[in-house]
Amino acid sequence: MSFPWLTVSSAPGGAARRVAIAQAELRDRAALLARLGFTPAAATARLVAAAAWDFDPPSAHGGPHRRPAELGDAAIAALVDDVFKRQRG
Repeated sequence: MSFPWLTVSSAPGGAARRVAIAQAELRDRAALLARLGFTPAAATARLVAAAAWDFDPPSAHGGPHRRPAELGDAAIAALVDDVFKRQRG
């Protein structure tokens, strides 16, 4: 029996789609944390920790379990800053 959600890494655009989904989830979480009164630094720390947990343990050999650069600490900090600026403005 075939399970298409297990073969998403071999689908065309699968890696980019997974990154886009993860970024959308991080944006949603950042917006929620902003509404709850978190500071950008506290929200960034929580989201960086969550992303690190999602990709734990890190793979030294690449593959689907490697944390993409688009979900790195600096990328998450920029994403949180963008969300918080939109929430204020």
